[in-house]
Amino acid sequence: MIITISGKAGSGKDTIGKLLSKKLGFKMIKGTMKTYAKRMGIDILEFEMKYAEKSDEWDKKLDEWQKKVIKKYKDCILVSMLSAYNIPNADFKIFLTASVKARANRISKRDKIPKKNAVDYVKKRDRVTRNRIKRIYGIDFWDKKFYDMVIDTSKLEPEKIVSKILEKLKRKIK
Repeated sequence: MIITISGKAGSGKDTIGKLLSKKLGFKMIKGTMKTYAKRMGIDILEFEMKYAEKSDEWDKKLDEWQKKVIKKYKDCILVSMLSAYNIPNADFKIFLTASVKARANRISKRDKIPKKNAVDYVKKRDRVTRNRIKRIYGIDFWDKKFYDMVIDTSKLEPEKIVSKILEKLKRKIK
């Protein structure tokens, strides 16, 4: 079974992917632009604006890597903003969202961004990423039609989110 987890920045994709992979015993594959940014020693937003906005090669390289690596596993969870788009025949596609405030709080802690700047940072990152994806692919990856399940993670603990996913998966499999 192939499961994709997509979502907005700071919505909990990595956290939920890790917990779900442990519960199911599936391999978790993380394919994100953050990987490139980390290699270059810069923030993801800076990477997107400096490199990804200027050349589609970064997105295309990541897409091809995701499509290739997913073939190696029978049971896996692919965590990436465009995972549902890149793996259209995935068995179960999840989209995570959360309020700007909740995501800003998470990103502030995770990425060491001052709280006073975090909301503006999240809004700018949303705009930059969403516009780039629309320009390159002609899609809005926030559109719920791509997904089997959409979860607002703003006020839910990770374990509760994973329980909801497992419940829906059980119903889908039956």
